[in-house]
Amino acid sequence: MTTARADYTLYRLPGTQLQLLLEGSVTHHAGGNATLRHPRGSLHFSSRDIHVVKSPSPQAIYAKRLRTVRKENDVEKALELSQWCLENGMLEESKSLLSVAWKIDPKHLKLRKLAGLMRYLNASVPTDPKIEAHARDFVGGREMQVTRSKHFLLLHDAEQAEDEVTGKTRAEMRLELLETVYESYFLTFAFRGVFLRPPRERLEVVLFSRHGDFLQMERRLGGSLKQTAGFYLPKENISMFYDSGTSEHFRVLMELDQQLTTARTNAKRNRLPGAGDLIRFAKTIELLIDITRESEDVSTVSHEAIHQLTANTGVFPRDAAFVRWVHEGMASYFESAKLAKWSGVGVVDQTRINYYRILERDKLRGSLEFIVSDFGFVLESALGNQLPAYGQAWALTHFLFNQRFDSLMKFYKRVGQLKDPEGEFTKEDWNARADELLKIFDDCFGDRTTLELEWRQYMRKLRTDTERLAEELD
Repeated sequence: MTTARADYTLYRLPGTQLQLLLEGSVTHHAGGNATLRHPRGSLHFSSRDIHVVKSPSPQAIYAKRLRTVRKENDVEKALELSQWCLENGMLEESKSLLSVAWKIDPKHLKLRKLAGLMRYLNASVPTDPKIEAHARDFVGGREMQVTRSKHFLLLHDAEQAEDEVTGKTRAEMRLELLETVYESYFLTFAFRGVFLRPPRERLEVVLFSRHGDFLQMERRLGGSLKQTAGFYLPKENISMFYDSGTSEHFRVLMELDQQLTTARTNAKRNRLPGAGDLIRFAKTIELLIDITRESEDVSTVSHEAIHQLTANTGVFPRDAAFVRWVHEGMASYFESAKLAKWSGVGVVDQTRINYYRILERDKLRGSLEFIVSDFGFVLESALGNQLPAYGQAWALTHFLFNQRFDSLMKFYKRVGQLKDPEGEFTKEDWNARADELLKIFDDCFGDRTTLELEWRQYMRKLRTDTERLAEELD
């Protein structure tokens, strides 16, 4: 029996194209089986269905670079490592490095500004009964419970049982995630020289435990929410979620779980050979469902929280025009990867980049002009699937945020001054808005042809974690 101290395992579900990326050490057993020790429990696989990649974990890289920072006593390197930690989902390590940098040079200008920001982030906003009343009145949730954190008020009907792994209730886990996204959001901008002012009131969030209750909001909002697990209402300034899986991965696992439940019952009843292996596999699928559901909740909550934060920090004023690719691009950029935990900022998501790649050579739908004009979401909505538009918005935002940040902030400011026309959008309104967006974009970024070439080159170098690890296996 051998143990591979790897950080990632690529698992392909037998008989399907479903491939999952999992974290945890793997033990290979005699007979061709393996056990993966995931933070949420042990998973049992056939060794032929997994690829184990032994690579340095972010924590190991951090520890090595921290020794260099301490040795060289360099503020800039400490700040650089702090930003790296933030982007890799290591928020606490990122904040601790600010303390390290402060001890080196407390007079450093950027560090002093960061220290001022941290005072805001560490302090709880005052409790205002009007905030809770507003959420209850809008939702009609008189029987729902309230749980608060430093910056959020969560109205929920979630079970109060504690999670076996974290020791926290569902509500506490969601608030912990929201606070992580909150701090990561402000620090991400601050590291790039933009210090946003935190809201002075708790942000309102509603968490439904039942999908049916969540969908009841559809009638009041006049839209279709059947394909989403969360949304943000700018006018009411409320985010809403429900706890459940919605992806194709989740559906495949649920269907398999139902089949295995029947097979397991028959195997026990008839004492069939191999019943033990079947039972272990069934328990593994159950755990994978748990991991997938948690991962999707993390992804959805982080996405919608960014909508709410950009609206409450002046990046996208709540009364400004709603330009879909701008808003969804930013939210998708901050959206966490599906690993059942907060994975950092600027993650390369498999679904998003796949849609970008599909449309890259489409002369219309893949063009920079089409995306900036915001026609992507209009067209994809008409075709019945908005995911391609999300992929394009994510891809362009990812490039601009990392390569043209100052120009992007100017563009956001100009877009934030636009207003939607009264009543329903006409064809003339859409065309006028498209022309205006393109003019603003060109004013802020310059030659569009050159920028598009740089964007394509940037995107060709991006890899998801799964792709990167698969390349290491070749």
